[in-house]
Amino acid sequence: MIFQDNIVKKYLQIHSKKYGILNNFYFYCKESFIYNKLGFILSLFLVPAGIIKSVASIFIPKLVIDSLESFRSEYTFLINIIIVTVVIAVSSIVELLVKNTMEHNMNSFVLIQLNKLWIEKVATMDYEVFTSELGKQSVSKARMTLEGTTRWGIGTYIPRLLELLTSFIGFIIYGVMLIYVHPLVLAVLIAAYAVNMVVTFYAEKKKQMLKDDAAKAERKMNYFAYSTRDLSIAKDIRVYSMREWISQMAGMARLDKKKVDDKVQNYQLFVFIVNGMVVLLRDGLVYLILIWLTLKGDITIGSFALYAAAVNGLGEWLAQITTGVGAFRESDNNVTDFRQFLGLPDGKIGSEEKLELSGAPGIELDNVSFSYDGKNNVLDNVSLKVKPGEKIAVVGSNGAGKTTLIKLICGLLHPSAGQILIGGISISSVGWEDCSKAISAVFQESVLLPVSIKRNIVMNDKKVDEERLARIVTLVGLEDKIASLEMGLETPLVRHITENGTEFSGGEVQKLLLARAIYKESPILILDEPTAAMDPIAEQNIYLQYNELSKNKTAFLISHRLSSTRFCDRIILIDGGKIREAGTHDELMDKGGLYHDMYMIQSRYYQEGVQAI
Repeated sequence: MIFQDNIVKKYLQIHSKKYGILNNFYFYCKESFIYNKLGFILSLFLVPAGIIKSVASIFIPKLVIDSLESFRSEYTFLINIIIVTVVIAVSSIVELLVKNTMEHNMNSFVLIQLNKLWIEKVATMDYEVFTSELGKQSVSKARMTLEGTTRWGIGTYIPRLLELLTSFIGFIIYGVMLIYVHPLVLAVLIAAYAVNMVVTFYAEKKKQMLKDDAAKAERKMNYFAYSTRDLSIAKDIRVYSMREWISQMAGMARLDKKKVDDKVQNYQLFVFIVNGMVVLLRDGLVYLILIWLTLKGDITIGSFALYAAAVNGLGEWLAQITTGVGAFRESDNNVTDFRQFLGLPDGKIGSEEKLELSGAPGIELDNVSFSYDGKNNVLDNVSLKVKPGEKIAVVGSNGAGKTTLIKLICGLLHPSAGQILIGGISISSVGWEDCSKAISAVFQESVLLPVSIKRNIVMNDKKVDEERLARIVTLVGLEDKIASLEMGLETPLVRHITENGTEFSGGEVQKLLLARAIYKESPILILDEPTAAMDPIAEQNIYLQYNELSKNKTAFLISHRLSSTRFCDRIILIDGGKIREAGTHDELMDKGGLYHDMYMIQSRYYQEGVQAI
């Protein structure tokens, strides 16, 4: 979907300023504070606890040496050591408790709050954007940020921010201490820090450029991981001996991921080597300066021990700042990826036009065109008027544009040109909620939820109409199947997830999906190959009930089995992105055109006495 990708890319460019460091900081802190106020506030104590523990630790050598040099009383010496030790112990305990509390809070924040935002966004995102390449990539990158929690994903934002803040404050405190020794000491340390920062920023920029490749590779790996464990493909793997082939394909996907990971690892190794060399040079110069000052008598041996510890501490702070800045930039980039995903456009909500239908509406397509790549039209200047309550069959060869037409009528896709009117109102100006209420659909690809059969049919209907539900179950031919189950309609589906669950056959799944669409009682009914998996008798029963199923509705039926179209008021044949023929079954047969030829070819296989070709 190149055309849709350009829309997404332009949208992200326009809103890129929203995802700066300060905006990300405000977003993340606000969300985590709302989720758990006490946990958020407690996590802030990590900074003073870490600073106090570190500063207290470097004073112990000075206290010992100064006490020995000045021959102070043992009592004074012990009191000083005990005080410092208690301070270190208390700050260490506080730091440990706060860190554990923070990690637990961040884990639950990501697993509950941010995952909730992700699920809600996936459900409301504009379908056309969602199915574009950049849209899928944004979804995948956002999903990746949620999977690492406090180890490497978006959950590291607060821990890494607090670690970086602690390092900066520690650096300032130690720097103030050392500047009184000799300005050259601080100058050497700052120069080393500058080199480390440049190297780290360079590596992080390179790693960020690899994120799109990582997302693509992750998507391939997840496809094989999740698809191969689905029961629907288990039979194919065994019957067609697909194990080795799938293993090879999965191996290629893992290899692509490994190539990206290797590049990331190389950048990290580069940073490690350069920073190690800089630290070695830095410490050597600083210690030479301190030894020189001690020999001159400018500082005492106790002060030397203090400043030496401060130099080590400052070096550690600098190293932590260097790695911390890179790590925090990675976390900030994760927040950016997540927020960019959240910021992608939703389907229209709360638009000015209201679609209030009291019965089956008329539908009009006015010179509608649609293109997936912005160049080649799948549908080209299509016009169609459907009367209220009319039953329309849509036929044509594979790839003719039938399903695209249906998605346009549903409001899932948006016309490149022209407009679609339902009840005289353009659906481009109608909110998605109103469109959703107006339309029930059975698509070729649908999934069942790991809940009861009843809940899969009535969905989120809080007040279930039991009488209507029972009538619909009978109408679609599921009553015998449900009667055979011990828990009846309360039997859960998706057996490998739910306890005491069951599995439906392909035909039974289609019956259930049909029951779901009918129960919704929308004035527009769309059926895309609704009986493709059913046996001939079940299919015949469904079509005999078609008028009852679509009663008081404007209905569209897509089917490759042309015999089913005879139940419809009108048939339209799409070919080459245009409506080539339209009329009743008899009219199109009399015309002797493409529909006639397709019907005659297909009917040959159902005629008795005709030898197999």
